[in-house]
Formats: sequence, structure tokens, C-alpha cells
Amino acid sequence: MGAHLFLIRKYIFTSGSRVVSVFALLSVLSISLGVAILIIVTGIMNGFQSELKRRILILQPHLHITHPMGIPFRNVEEVIEELESLGIDASPAILGKVIVYQGNTIDGVVIRAQDLEHVRKELKDYMVRGKVDKGAMVGMSLASRLGVDPGMNLELVSLRQTPFGPQMVPYKVKVVGIFETGLMMHDDQTVILDLENGRRLFGLKDDETPLIFGYVPDPYKANEYCKKVFQRNYGCTSWQNINRTLFSALRMERLAITLSFALILLISAINVVVSITMLTLEKRWEIGLMKALGFTKWDITTVFTGVGGILGLLGAIVGSIFGWGISYITDTYKLVKLPADVYMIDYVPIKPQIGDWVVVLILTFIISLLAAFIPSVIAARLKPVDALRKVV
Repeated sequence: MGAHLFLIRKYIFTSGSRVVSVFALLSVLSISLGVAILIIVTGIMNGFQSELKRRILILQPHLHITHPMGIPFRNVEEVIEELESLGIDASPAILGKVIVYQGNTIDGVVIRAQDLEHVRKELKDYMVRGKVDKGAMVGMSLASRLGVDPGMNLELVSLRQTPFGPQMVPYKVKVVGIFETGLMMHDDQTVILDLENGRRLFGLKDDETPLIFGYVPDPYKANEYCKKVFQRNYGCTSWQNINRTLFSALRMERLAITLSFALILLISAINVVVSITMLTLEKRWEIGLMKALGFTKWDITTVFTGVGGILGLLGAIVGSIFGWGISYITDTYKLVKLPADVYMIDYVPIKPQIGDWVVVLILTFIISLLAAFIPSVIAARLKPVDALRKVV
């Protein structure tokens, strides 16, 4: 093994031919490029998904709990006590869609009504103007589009079921605050009301609550809490199920993009094949001498395959440094901006994960070994007499 390591080190750092050295350098650089791109790409997909989930959870409750008969709760305080015994922080709520019209602007918005204590917790870091109080708190983008500010009235129209059929009922509420979460699904579509205004808007009685929002210590275990709620004969939907289609699409997109950029590593393997092939051609005499001295085919294959593996490892190290460095700088200073109305968030978050990085390193090393193995096996088949005769 000592002789193998000596020869590997010798062939990497003292190949003797400028052409071989250039191809070896190109191999390292191409592998570095592939590794850096894979780290950045997987970091972008991880960052986008984690940042999207974080921003969704700013205003999205972990659980939506409903009456088993699909009707409003009447004894909501008793239900809340029962849910709190399960470790769920419960809050009476109303969720629905209405029409908003302001001047010449008419649009559809999501109305979310809840007790102000929970609203203050959620919006304490995201209020840009006004305050959390009785009235309407409007998303920043929606407020800009409607031209409203705290102190102005917001004109809403809800659809109510009456004895004479569905009717459009107007409702006026005062704007008390403007919030901005950085996620367009909140900032561009959501109006938050206190429970009293919410009940009036939708024509509910003072003791009627159509929905209960639930909050759990770990949002990513929301489905487990939903099972507990089901056992109490209530309806329950977790935030993960509500956004299941979105997260599934993101996972598929991540897989497709990662596999596409992994092809760069396969292309880099061509440089490794060329480098090892040229190295074995240059060292024909030494290969013949080694076989004459008792080196087996496996020994020679191990030496030249090891050279390819080291080239891949060097490329992986250099690529990792650049990949992690670029990811950190770009993410920290938010250098790449995005149109929030298209991509839901306003910059490209890059958050590589150790697990993905380890997979990339292992994959790079294996590809480099396989690329070097073929020319190494061919070189090992060379007969010592033929190698020495051609040189002489």
C-alpha cells in the first residue's frame, strides 16, 4: 500500500508532461465547477422551501379545526378547553372570501377574523403602519393597490344566505394597521379582522364560531395533533395538508433540477478519463517496469484509479469552498432579488445542507473513480515486454 500511495502522489504532482498537467488541472476545475453548482442549486431549493414554509407559518395556523357536522361551534369555550388539554393552543376564528371595493378598484380578498391576542403575537414583527386593534389590518401590497391607510374605511361585500336566497351584503370597517410578511399570498390577498367585526361581516351570531385555529409547539408535527383531534370527533386539517400540492411540486422540482445539474459531474468525468489515458500513455515504460518487478494488474489499476480519485477529491474540496462561500454571501446579503408577485418571496435564499453536501462529495468521488477505472484497466493489461520494447 505504501508503494501505491507513493506512485499516486508522484503521478499527481510530477507527471512530467505539461499536456498531462493541463488536462489534470482541467479535470479538477471542471469537477470543482460541477460541485459548486450542485451545492448552490440544492441550497437554493432547500432555502426556497424552508423560507416559504417560514413565511407561510407567519399567518397560517397549524391546525384548522371544525365542527363534525360542518356547522358553527356554539360551545366554543368548552371545545377550546378540550383542545388545550391535548397541548393545542386554540383560538376561535372565521375564514372566508369577500369582495373589496375602494374607489374604482374591485378585488377578491381572504378575510381572517380572530381574537386580537393571537393576532398581536403573529403580527408583532410585521406591522409597518398603524397597530393591531379592533378593525381591519391589511396586507401591504393590497393596501397599496387599494390606496388605503390607517384611519380610512374599507368597503367589503359578503355573500350571505337569507330566506330569500343568497344576497350580497355591504360592510364598512375602519383600517387600523398595515402589515408586511414578505409573502405575497399574505400581503396581497389577506385582510385580518377582530372577531366582532368578522361575525358582523358574515352575519354570524355572537355565540357562533365556524372555525378554531390550533397552534402546536412543533409545526412539523401538526399531523400528529390532527390525529388526536380526530379522536375527539372533530374535523381537522393541518397546514401541511392545506399546502400539500405546493410542497409536492417543490419536491419534484428540486429532484428534477438537481438531476439536471448532476449531469455536469458526468461531463467532468470525461476530463478525468482523458487525463488518466494520457498519463498511462506517457508512463508506458514505467508500467512495463512495474510489471517486470512483480506488480500485478490490480496493483497498476489501483494506482491509476487512485490518481483519478484524488483528482476528483481535490475538485470536490475546491468546489465545496466556492459553493459554500457563494451561498453564504448571496444569502446573507440577499444579493439576488426576485419579483415577489411571481415567486412568492422577494429574494433567492440559499441554504445548503450538510446531508446534501456529503452526498455530493461521495457521488463526485465515485464518479471520478469509475471514470479513471476504465483507462487504468487498459493500462494494466499492457505486457511488460511490449512496453519496454516500444520505449527502447
